[in-house]
Order: sequence, then C-alpha cells, then structure tokens
Amino acid sequence: MITFIRSTALAAILAVAPLAVPAQAQQAQSEDAVYDVYARFRDDPQVAVERLENGLWRARLPLAALRPEQGAIRLDGAKASENISFAVAPQADVQSARVVMRHVSGRAQEDTRPQLRLGLNGRFVAQLDGVTERAAAVNEILLDPDSVMSGFNTLRIDAVQRYTYGCQDPAAAELWTDIDTSRSYVEITYARRPFAGSLADLDALVTAGVGGVENLGILVADGEMTQETLRWGTLASQAVANRLAYRLPEITRIHAGDLGDAAIGTDLIAIGTPDQLSGIAPSGLADLQGDESWLSISPSPADPSRFLIVAAGRTPAAIEGAVRALGAASFPLSDTGSVILSAAETPAGSIMAKKHPLRPGTKYAFRDLGLVETSLLGQERGEIGLDFTLPADAQFRSKGEVEFSLDFAYGAGLDPSSVVNILVNGEFQRAIRLTNADGEVMPGYQLAISPAALHPGQNHVAFEVELSTPSQGECASRNLRHLAFVMKDSSTLTLPAADSFVELPNLALLAESGFPYSGIEGTPFAIRAGDKGDDTAAAVWTMGARLGQVYGTVFTDSDFGFGLALPDAHTLVVGTRAALKGFLPAEVSLTGQSTALATRGSDEPQAIITRDYKSIDLGDNGLLVEGLSPEHAGRLVTVVTAESPAQLIASTRSLVRPSHWSQLKGGAAVWRDSAATVVTQTPAATFEIGQMRPAEMARMKSGRSPLRWIITLGAVLFALAAILAFIARYMRDRMNEK
Repeated sequence: MITFIRSTALAAILAVAPLAVPAQAQQAQSEDAVYDVYARFRDDPQVAVERLENGLWRARLPLAALRPEQGAIRLDGAKASENISFAVAPQADVQSARVVMRHVSGRAQEDTRPQLRLGLNGRFVAQLDGVTERAAAVNEILLDPDSVMSGFNTLRIDAVQRYTYGCQDPAAAELWTDIDTSRSYVEITYARRPFAGSLADLDALVTAGVGGVENLGILVADGEMTQETLRWGTLASQAVANRLAYRLPEITRIHAGDLGDAAIGTDLIAIGTPDQLSGIAPSGLADLQGDESWLSISPSPADPSRFLIVAAGRTPAAIEGAVRALGAASFPLSDTGSVILSAAETPAGSIMAKKHPLRPGTKYAFRDLGLVETSLLGQERGEIGLDFTLPADAQFRSKGEVEFSLDFAYGAGLDPSSVVNILVNGEFQRAIRLTNADGEVMPGYQLAISPAALHPGQNHVAFEVELSTPSQGECASRNLRHLAFVMKDSSTLTLPAADSFVELPNLALLAESGFPYSGIEGTPFAIRAGDKGDDTAAAVWTMGARLGQVYGTVFTDSDFGFGLALPDAHTLVVGTRAALKGFLPAEVSLTGQSTALATRGSDEPQAIITRDYKSIDLGDNGLLVEGLSPEHAGRLVTVVTAESPAQLIASTRSLVRPSHWSQLKGGAAVWRDSAATVVTQTPAATFEIGQMRPAEMARMKSGRSPLRWIITLGAVLFALAAILAFIARYMRDRMNEK
C-alpha cells in the first residue's frame, strides 16, 4: 500500500452560516409553520403512512418519491409516455386506492383537445382531458382495489397531443404536458393482514412498499450496549435492508419492557440468550443446548400484523450463528416457524455479497449485465440503456480503451441521416450511421471509447437511436411502421486493465459504492460508536443498513467498538458532537467563510480529522465529514455527528434517504430534514491510497498541475545537464593530466 499526501489544507465544514443556527421547537400551526426556512425549495415530498381511527392505514406516495429523476414529468411530442412503479407488500389488504394528478398542457393545443390516458398493470384506468389554461388542473382517479397487486405495480401515463389537424411535426416544441410530481400522488388505504409465514418465506415477507417493513425494532439485552450487541444489531439491520433492496425502515432499539403501544406498527428482531428473551421466548427456546443456534419467525406480541424474528443462542458464538443465518440471503431455511442449527450448519466466514462491481480487464456480454435483446419498432427515437458498476478504486490506464462489440440490425427504407448516438454518463462519445437503404445486420460492430468516460461506481451507457424516413413536401405521408432497430444481448463490453488507486476524501464514492465501507473490499474496516446510548446504536445500525444495501453485503468481518481509539483500518465513527469532540474540526465557519484546518506541529497541513477542539453548536444540522486518520497513515476516518442523541438518529435517517444520499460529494456535508438543505464542501486537501504504475502516476500528477510538472521536469533536465557537464569536465581534466 502506497500513500501520497497533497500539501493543502482541508476546507471548513460549514460553508453556509444559517445552517448552524439552532432552531427553536414550536407547535406547528400549519404546513408553512413546519417549513424549513433554510431549504432552497419548498417541496420535499416523502412517502407518508398514517393510521386511521377505524384500524385502517393510509399511505400517500408522491410521484416525486417514486421516480429517480427530480422535477416534473415532461411528456413531449405527439405520443409520449411515462411509467411509474410502486410496491405493495403481501401484508397489505387494499381497501381503496386513487390517483390525484396535477397537470397542464401547452396552450398551442387549446383547440385540439389533448388527452392523457392512464393504465395500471396493463389495464385501462381513465382518460383525462389535457388542460391548456394558464394554471394547472387537478384530477382524481379512483382505482379498482382488485387491480392493485402485491409486488410492483406500474402506473402508465400516455399523452396524445397535437396542435393542428393538418400537417404537424410530431416532435414540435408546442406538444408538451407537465405533471407536477410533488403534488400528484397515489393514495392507498389498506388493512393489515394478520402475520402468517415461515422462515422460508422471509424474502417474500420482508419487503418494501405499502404495508411492508416501515419500522424495525432491534431488541437486545437490556442495559448498556456492548460490542457484541452493536455488531448483532448491525447484521440484523442489514439482513432486513438487503431484502428491502431500495428502501430503509426507521430502525430503533427496543427494550423488553417497551413491547406495548410503543411497538405497534413495528416489526421486531430479538437477539440474545433464552434467559434474556424469556418474556417473548417462543415454545422450545428454553430447551436450546450448548452451541446450538435458534432462528424463528412469528407474529409480534405487540402487533399481530407484524413479525417477530428471534435469533438466539446460549453462547455468543451461537447467537452469532443465528444472526449470520438470518443475514445470508442464500442460506436455505426450512418451511417452518423455527429451526435449530448446529455450529456446523451455520454460515461461517464472510457472507457473499448479492452484487459485485465489474472486474477491469474482463469481457462481459450484455445479457450478463441485465440487458435483454431490445427492439425499437415503429419509433423515430428511443433509448437502449446499459447500467453497470465499477470498483471504487479502479483507475484505468491512459492508453487503454473500452471496447464494444455490438450485434445489431436495422430495417430498410431509412433516411441516411439515421444514427445511433452513444452517450456514457450523459456525455456524447461516438455515433454509428445507419446508411444502408436496404437495411443491414451488423454482427460484431467494433467500437472503442476512452476509459476516461467511465468513473468509479455507477455508470450508464445510452444508445440513443434516431431513425428517420425520407419525406417531401409540407404534408408528406408519415408512415413510420417500417422503422426498426434491434440491439442483441450477445453484444459485448470489454474493460481495459486498471490500477487500484483512489483519491480521498470523496463522499460521492461513499454514496455510489460505499467505499471503503461496502464490505466487498479486501481490507476490513472498523465501526465505532461514540457512546453506548440507544439513539447512537440506532444511528450505527441505520448507517450500516444503508452501506450494506449498496451491494447486499453483511459486515461479518468488520471490527465494532466504542470510543475514539482508532484502529489501523478505515473507520466509520458515529456519535454526538459532545461524544466525538476530539474528532470535530478545530474551527468551523459560522460566517460563510472557509476556515482551513492544519495539523499542529506539521509544516505541511494535511487532510486529517484533527483532535483539536473548539466549542460549536450544530443546532438541527447533521454533519458528515471525512479525512485522514490522525494515528494511521493511509487510513480514512468518516464521522457522522449531530448535536444530541435524538438529533443524531433523526439526522442519520434523513441522510440515508435517496434524496439526501444522492447529493453527497466532496469531503463534508451538512443537512437538515429537507433534502433542499444539503450543503457539501470540496476538500482543500486530499490523500491517495492504492498502487499505480510510475508512468501513470507521473501522467496524473502532470495533468493536475502542469506548471509544477514543467518546473519539476526542467529541474530534472537541469540537474542531468549539470551532471553530464561535471562528468565531461572531469574526463577532460584527466586527459589533460595524461
């Protein structure tokens, strides 16, 4: 492992002064009263679930919370569509459902009656008149409860638009409809079915969506948290989060005495010995012997519509085995309510991740990357997307190339201007012209792009197909049925070789790949809680659940503990400001000006987490900051902190939402509950870990600082010339002596 230090200082964490001002708690009188005045935008839609007086539940799903894209849905062109998916858990017995949609269409369509057609799971639901007034209109569409299925449901919105009954351009700018995703929503009222299922049904029962796992309580032995209970709670949280796949529940610690009204609406996982769990022990748990592990699932005693999972044993090793069996997605569990496992039957070693990034220097078929054979028929334009993940520390070599071998075909009668544009992560790279008027089958079309277009973490390759047909005159017939393009799944992607090298801090890498806390790197990492409180433990479990969810990992090899003694490993530290005062910056700007941090006693400031301390008040803000360990070279320390225990768990729950998590970048971030309050700051100092060829390192350094590289090269040449001159003079003197 080679470590390089850049001699610049880490910028201060808070760049915006108002975010550090504590807010006074007040009784909310209206929606505006609870609005965060520091948010840059008013709308911050989130999925909301409330319990009704008649025992039913109501879930409101804003369309903005169901789409990865931000902002309104824009339907452009004569025929445009949008698919929106939402999940309903098997436990939800849907009583009623509706869609509320706020939309407006371009005024140029005023005399032509644009339409919106809605469908659910392939079935027609409603047809709406487009609204061409200056203001948007709101429609309510009642859904048949029987049409809402368990699992994913797809709401399809089709727009049929025109501005003339004569000759119109189907892609004209006048043809548009906007749907307000913040104030449009799907609302489902449901009853919860009594819980019934076995261990073999875990993957089907532990699901996200309406009626799914919304709150998760971890019940461990009463008293202070220990290193073992902190670890087991993290593994159990990851076992649930990995099955939810894309959402996280609110995770809390539950005490045995709290299994009353406080546990209603909460799914439970109880971890401990038979004696510690005696109040809720299933039948047969007391008979557990030696190193046997117990795993069971049953209705919760506090809420029969929720589950209670018990992972127990008489020894720490036996409890560990039960928790591992729960966390291993591929572990075969019996179709019974409980199972007793011997030590030899429980998973040992590392639990394999569900997903893995691609390996540099390897060829992959599109079918291996999840892209099936895709046809675009009768369409003038369409996109075929390819998504994949690269290792966070992959540094491709400058002379390498990313090679595509494309198997595709296109139909006859296309205009020579037809083309396939290839974009990588939103940036144009290459184009393929479709010029054969008779159509063509192209097996193994070779295409190369620079590896600089790819980046660590998530990558998206888009094949944007633009097909056109010859036309003459203003009102030429527009028959598009002959337009055809097919991309076959036998196409391949070949990645060049890469070095393992990464520059830190980089919160964007943490957000995209969990690096270096994803559980798939070869180097183990550590997790430290600032204190042994319940809220701090819940914050650790929440962060662990989010990081494990990136690749579906379970942190069985991680080192858990308390306090500020840092091990020789990358370390995630979670705690309140008071508990972690030794790891907060020496100075934090409260005036909007950046304040640099320096290592005391060092000539060159470094990107460290300093142990200097100055009293600050984070107020209602959460703070996430990364830097170099003050005790171990080449080790990253990541700190998650807030002002109080209650604020710490609230801030952590906000941080792991996709709306917040996707905004992380730089070396530090500060936020409140609203996603519009997230502020990030670029680190002024970085350090590098990994190994890179000297030539590649020189090339990278020269690219970052050309002037320094020119000066260094000039100095080397000058020194070489001086040495040669000295040698020549020495040889001349020797010859003269002879």
